[in-house]
Amino acid sequence: MSAIVQNTAGLSEITKVLTGNTATTVVDAASQAYYVPRLTINETAGATPNLTVELYDGSTSYTLGAEGSAWTAKAVTAKQSVTFTDLVVPKGWKIRVTSSSVTGGFTCEGIKSSRVG
Repeated sequence: MSAIVQNTAGLSEITKVLTGNTATTVVDAASQAYYVPRLTINETAGATPNLTVELYDGSTSYTLGAEGSAWTAKAVTAKQSVTFTDLVVPKGWKIRVTSSSVTGGFTCEGIKSSRVG
């Protein structure tokens, strides 16, 4: 018999509700790098807004890709979920999410770990 040991030190939840159409920081690595094994973004309003998901270094945005697409102003369907996996956010960078809807209409959920490398 083998035991499964899970080390949760350094893990924290990502929970964010988008409430507008400006870039919203979901992970802020201002003081340390993070590993994000999973980030799921859910359309919650039953609408079809555009979604942008990016890594941001303070001056330049780098679009993230998932499910075979780059997520720059990409149209989503009502109640669609998009999952990003195995992201590394370098110290000083951010993951930002932007909705084209003035009411936001997305939730972001996931896990981040301060143990990188």
